[in-house]
Amino acid sequence: MIRRNFVLASLAAYMVVPARANQQVIGWVSPENRETVKPFYDAFMAGLHALPGGNQVQVLDRYVLGGGAEQYAAVVKELQQKDVALIMAQGAATPGVVRANATVPVVFAYSGDPVVGKIVESLARPGGKATGVTFMSVELNPKRIDFVRTALPKARKIGLLSNVNHFGEENEIAACQTAVQQAGVELTVYRVSALPEIQPAVVRALDDGIEVLIVLPSAGMVRYSPEIIRQCLARKVPVVSGWSSFAHAGALLTYGPNLGEGMKRVAWYTMRVLGGARPSDLPVEQPTRLELVLNRKTAAQLGIDLPLALLAQAEEIIE
Repeated sequence: MIRRNFVLASLAAYMVVPARANQQVIGWVSPENRETVKPFYDAFMAGLHALPGGNQVQVLDRYVLGGGAEQYAAVVKELQQKDVALIMAQGAATPGVVRANATVPVVFAYSGDPVVGKIVESLARPGGKATGVTFMSVELNPKRIDFVRTALPKARKIGLLSNVNHFGEENEIAACQTAVQQAGVELTVYRVSALPEIQPAVVRALDDGIEVLIVLPSAGMVRYSPEIIRQCLARKVPVVSGWSSFAHAGALLTYGPNLGEGMKRVAWYTMRVLGGARPSDLPVEQPTRLELVLNRKTAAQLGIDLPLALLAQAEEIIE
């Protein structure tokens, strides 16, 4: 409410004051550039604007490409000096932001396992100043392999491309290994510890004679997905992963969470915390909307006839 002793300079000034009085400022920290994460940022903003009070939230976005602990600490400090009420950590920025010991709450959208990464104490009881959404569900891996076997019933040599720095990846590998044990399928794991290692690892896998490459999804793999898929398609080897962006880049199929819907859920967490909820009281959410995406253009290029039973289950078919 405007105080009586406030002197109005103009009608325009009067119209601006209420919006500023109710506005809350938050930070957005990403490990990628603005263009790469635009779909996620846009989904997050759409989620905010769909919620009561969301239109009053101002977002200060920051991008820390290849950043380490010092860089994230500096960004967190800078945002706090601007009096943000909360920091939203996107993707691989999550560990760095949380470990910077922000004095404000942190809401995250993280592709790894936040428990393994010691970001939270448990999914049900985060126990600190951070909570949000994790896009990793280990139990999705056996189902993904089922889809691979349905689409490629003759495939007997599967390659699995994994990022050792992606928290929870070992559990995903173990789930995949268990899934192929009774299927008479050979699974070879190719682990990389840095982005420049991805391309040579793909070459090794192809030289080993794999018949399909499963890529465990993470931000780094997404960044290199066009090159991974180009290399594999040149050798007539299909690629499978967990996020639809891989299918749109040319992978044969993907099965996993709808990241856009996940970012809208992050917006919900953001508004809950801004409304006074404590992160420690908000359980970390796992994906609830899963989607199978098939790329028939890639299938045709590889001479693969996708079964009708598989097509019938698809959320999206890329023609």
